[in-house]
Amino acid sequence: MRILVTGGGGRLGSSVVRKLIKDKHHIRVFDLPSVDFSRVIALPNVEVFEGDLTQYPQIRDALKDMEAVLHLAAILPPHSEARRDRTIAVNVGGTEKLLKAIREVYPEARVVFSSSVSVYGDTSREEPPVGIDHPLVPSDVYSESKILAERKILESGVSYCIVRVSGIWEAGVFELPEVLQFRADQRVEFIDRADVVLALASALEEVEARDKVFNIAGGETWQLTGGMFVERLCEAIDVEVEVNFSKDYGWFDWYDTTESQRVLNYQRTSFDKFLDKLRAAFSELFDEEGRVE
Repeated sequence: MRILVTGGGGRLGSSVVRKLIKDKHHIRVFDLPSVDFSRVIALPNVEVFEGDLTQYPQIRDALKDMEAVLHLAAILPPHSEARRDRTIAVNVGGTEKLLKAIREVYPEARVVFSSSVSVYGDTSREEPPVGIDHPLVPSDVYSESKILAERKILESGVSYCIVRVSGIWEAGVFELPEVLQFRADQRVEFIDRADVVLALASALEEVEARDKVFNIAGGETWQLTGGMFVERLCEAIDVEVEVNFSKDYGWFDWYDTTESQRVLNYQRTSFDKFLDKLRAAFSELFDEEGRVE
């Protein structure tokens, strides 16, 4: 299958590209000229198309000969909150232009859209898990843009799969933000990046994923409180850090992923397995005396 991946030059995008190549697909990566394409440019069966999602002629040309689209390109938090007009222009307007181009160039193409669990808003006072039928409640510019983009897709007549992805963690060196996006007593359910890659690839490949909306999260072993999540992270790498939790409930929660797991079969990494991967990553960086190798 010939697949256009918007935002394919980034860390998540390039990881999905590598997975799709292994699955014998031909990939065209569409991203801004300012992006570092070093993660993908030398890969086999990958071509790079430099362009701007807000420029219709560019996205139309990028779609030529493509049979499906993985739409990852977006302005993400915290940058999304700086200028609402720019975020809406890219995340919503860019999606609208992409859909128009699909209808013009290859109407049979399916678009897999990377949305976010942020579309549910603050669900802390509700009974978990959060299902895909939950009302969509914008709580910031980013979540507003994802809700509007989803609406454009559903109204477009283009075949789709919308995946609402929870917070992504990678088993590697990390630095906690100055203030976390969740409270210590808040329900959180994150997911290993490798499992998100599997979910996105499966959403493109599985016939049963056509015209569906899915929650994408780690599964029951990842369903913790914010405080427990951070505590177990720190225990795994044997560090003590000062943590500043949010005073307000963010938009993380526990999610109903029963249907997404049945169709996409992506939950391969339990939280314990993720912690094992995290320990291994840190052990590779430090020798027995605690010095960086």
